[in-house]
Amino acid sequence: MISREEYNKALDIVEAFQKQLFIAGGGRSLRTIEKTPLLEWGGLQKCSIRLKNGLWAYMAYFKKYENQHVFFLEDISIKDFRKTRSVGEQSLKEFIELRGY
Repeated sequence: MISREEYNKALDIVEAFQKQLFIAGGGRSLRTIEKTPLLEWGGLQKCSIRLKNGLWAYMAYFKKYENQHVFFLEDISIKDFRKTRSVGEQSLKEFIELRGY
């Protein structure tokens, strides 16, 4: 059985770890890492009409089935994006190139 002292010591260790993460993150906690809203992404103006249509289809699909209203660039997985109607290999390559990963 764990004693109260061991439990408190473990809590102190966890708090110290969270402070280190906060300092290493430049004053932001891990929960507040900023994501880029898809509609505010700078690459949206650079992409082709084909890719734009694929992104619109992606947003429409997930809005309909998951009741999602705000889409973030970092949350789009290649697997889900590939399932979207009107997204082919060329659109996928362009998206990966513009996004950078």
